[in-house]
Amino acid sequence: MKKYRMLMVLAAICLVAFSCGQPKASTDAVKPAAKPAAPATAPPAAEEQADVGEEEETAEATEEAVAPVEAAKASETDEAVETPVSRRYPAAKAAADDAPAESAGEQAVEGGTPKLVVPEPTYDFGAMRDTEKVTHHFVLRNEGTGVLKITNVRASCGCTTTELEKDTLEPDEEIKIGAVTNLRGRQGPQTKVVTVATNDPETPTVQLRMVGTVLASIAVEPDRINFGEIRDDEPREASVNIKSTVDDVTFTVLSAELTGMDFIEHEIKTVEEGKSYDLIIRTKGELPPGHHNGRMIIRTDSQERSVIWLSISLQVVGPLQIMPPVIHIRYNEKPGEVTSQQLRISPGRITEFEILEVVAPLEDITATLTPSGDNVYLLRLENMPCSDALEDKAIILRTNLEEYPEIEIPFNIARVRVPTRPAGVMPRAPIQLTPEQKEQLRQRKGPVSAKDAEGEAPKEE
Repeated sequence: MKKYRMLMVLAAICLVAFSCGQPKASTDAVKPAAKPAAPATAPPAAEEQADVGEEEETAEATEEAVAPVEAAKASETDEAVETPVSRRYPAAKAAADDAPAESAGEQAVEGGTPKLVVPEPTYDFGAMRDTEKVTHHFVLRNEGTGVLKITNVRASCGCTTTELEKDTLEPDEEIKIGAVTNLRGRQGPQTKVVTVATNDPETPTVQLRMVGTVLASIAVEPDRINFGEIRDDEPREASVNIKSTVDDVTFTVLSAELTGMDFIEHEIKTVEEGKSYDLIIRTKGELPPGHHNGRMIIRTDSQERSVIWLSISLQVVGPLQIMPPVIHIRYNEKPGEVTSQQLRISPGRITEFEILEVVAPLEDITATLTPSGDNVYLLRLENMPCSDALEDKAIILRTNLEEYPEIEIPFNIARVRVPTRPAGVMPRAPIQLTPEQKEQLRQRKGPVSAKDAEGEAPKEE
């Protein structure tokens, strides 16, 4: 019995020695370093020779023998699952750790957010003569993490021109945008605006301003006339002084002209020959109701300022206030198109009135008059044709007023301008399919459709 036990112990020791002596799996292999270890089993010889009465001792011996094997294999497996490169090549691990961070940084620059910053968006050029030009360069800087793209640069008027170095800015890059304003014909405080549009999500547009005062060699004071609201036909009068502000500049006012406002007349008076003139502007006769805006052209014999523009405006209140004073209809070539509109009629020069009847120029137009308070009416016009059938026509309001028994509300037909094709640009003709192309199309998509058979190219899917 002792011999048998010794044989069992020797067999177990041999098994452990044999297992420990096996070559270790290489951790540098390209294939997965560790595969699940095969379950350890007791030696077949031990199982065959074990007696029934000795099963407990055999089990204990087997557990003692197998435990070191499982521990050794488990240790090998854990070492293979951990990053082998980090243990054997520390430098490679450091490079691997740095690589993702560098890639993320590149992505932040390429797909980041641009941010436009203008250190000085307003330039004050002070006081300058009207014979000079204002030139300034604004600095544009990208303080974001993405590429800044300038999509549009627009000046507020034709007297201002711009020049852009480039339209793309990398992060932390800055450029200059030049702006030039011609001050000829200007006077007094001036503000010129240049609008810059970019792909900055927070500030898609930025306004660059040039402000200052223009000293005109020939000045106009005031530079505009506004008669305000007029509720009667009594004459109104205003005076404009045109004078030289420079000792060596002399001039003569040759003429003044105002078109489209026949109810306004003017007179030129000499204050000081060659130096100062007064322009008297006054209304005359019956004034047509509505808003009136015009520009008077004043011509001189001086090269310093040969043409002077003078704005004139006034609002004439009629016997009744009608809003809108004109019925605007958008022209449509499609037959049968109609539109509707609502008007408000309230007291003007006359505070008390009554509308007796509304007369439409066409029988198909429906006019519905609804009282809306004291001496206030709402007029609903429906079924008005969007054609030239209402050209030079008007709605007639018949009232109880002796001086104004009929009041007209004119129509205005607004036609949309169709853009013309630039010279030399021909319309694109439809693509014609050759018989071979039609056959290829038939084989690919089945029978040719009627549209394809006529020669149109099929749409790409």
